[in-house]
Amino acid sequence: MSVVVVAAVAVGVVGAAATAKSLSTNYTLVNLGNQQATVTVNYYKEDGSNWVASSSSTNLVIPANGGQAIVAQYFDATMSAGRGSAVVNSDQPLGAVVQILARGQVPTSGAYIGSSATDSTYYVPLVIRRLNGTNSQIMVQNADTGSVTVSIQLVKASASPGASYTKPNITIAQGATYYYDLDDESSANVADGWFGSAVVTAASGKKISVVSNLFAGADQLQTFNAFSQSNLATLWYIPLFTSRLSNNLSTPVTVQNLSGGTIAAGGIQMTCTKDAASPGTNFTASNTAAVANNESVFFNPVADTVNIPQSGWFGSCRINSTGNVVAFVQMRQPGVTPGAAAYEAIKGTGTATTVLVPLVAKRLGNGFATAVTIQNLNQSTAATVNLTYVPSSAYVSGGGSASNITVNGLSIPAGGSLILNHRLPTGTGVTPVPDGWYGTLTVESTNGVALDGFVQLTKTTAPSGDELMAHGLFTK
Repeated sequence: MSVVVVAAVAVGVVGAAATAKSLSTNYTLVNLGNQQATVTVNYYKEDGSNWVASSSSTNLVIPANGGQAIVAQYFDATMSAGRGSAVVNSDQPLGAVVQILARGQVPTSGAYIGSSATDSTYYVPLVIRRLNGTNSQIMVQNADTGSVTVSIQLVKASASPGASYTKPNITIAQGATYYYDLDDESSANVADGWFGSAVVTAASGKKISVVSNLFAGADQLQTFNAFSQSNLATLWYIPLFTSRLSNNLSTPVTVQNLSGGTIAAGGIQMTCTKDAASPGTNFTASNTAAVANNESVFFNPVADTVNIPQSGWFGSCRINSTGNVVAFVQMRQPGVTPGAAAYEAIKGTGTATTVLVPLVAKRLGNGFATAVTIQNLNQSTAATVNLTYVPSSAYVSGGGSASNITVNGLSIPAGGSLILNHRLPTGTGVTPVPDGWYGTLTVESTNGVALDGFVQLTKTTAPSGDELMAHGLFTK
């Protein structure tokens, strides 16, 4: 039996004081098994009570080998307005991608991966309260039996005002999610302008799952998964790092020290290798001051022109540390658009040789398109990969071809990445997929080199509000 927990489910409800938007969700379930999946979904309100939904949202059958089902809470006439969570049970392994949307308004959007593995302690590398219109919302789901008691320790950055603070004794009913909105917290506990990191702990070793929303301004949302205590490492990959591109896209990286002690200056290094099409040269940046345990250090090309001096630069990076750390990436275009996204860095110890992208789209009529970045996790051997594009059943029923599209023998440099850009009609990184196509993509290493990656969900039309999302991929 496979269980996937979905921490945030909403139907037309204001997120909280961090945003004035009315938010709703959808999620896509992907069958990672080789047999048809029989799926049941239970929905819970914030207090743990049952949240009634239609049978089409609770009982699903999903085809094998990458088959998918899309469940939109905003189309379920049975579900009442509100927010809560979902627990998905299946007889086959599943992956889940959740989208958080402001529908019928100036767009706000975020995406994250539903969790099939849970733990008792989670780490959030970046938490903010009332700093230039930015606020965090930490969502903690009870993934155990019976109620769970949780504490959230907020660890201030050295340059932050105020002090560290722990919110204790939060009781969460079975299956339910607690939404901790920093904007609603008292300034006496967490100062205005506060920033730092967080440690979320469940009492008695009970299992939870944690997701973070980072709201900024009227429209911006960056959603990412927190990191469990069993998912720490000294090596992480950033598949796409950009520094002040011509469209102002930059990707700040936040690294949280979880080594159990202080990491000295220079102990966290980010080594970056430029893409073949990028100007400039390879470079290395490191922490210039010691980083205490549970605190974070920032590699921010938006503001740091000393350690990251090259503008227009893009490529991939790896983070090496003398002790365990975690890291996540933000995607921002300050001064150009409120569009923003976030995704988790990729753990360097992965061994999977097959990557599944649950949704790929090539220049749809509404402007929707995806860009996929595949990371080679081997620092000494190039990866040779084959691509298999499988059309969605809806694409086929709408008149599209039912044939798979294959691309074989592509190479990814050792420690480097491959960008598959479905936003462009032609050019570097463009595969022979027609405009209007959508479905799934499988990337398979044919020489045993480990892979991982992430996908950007974008609009090729002029953006309105925040229409950018990003999330990790499924591996096997």
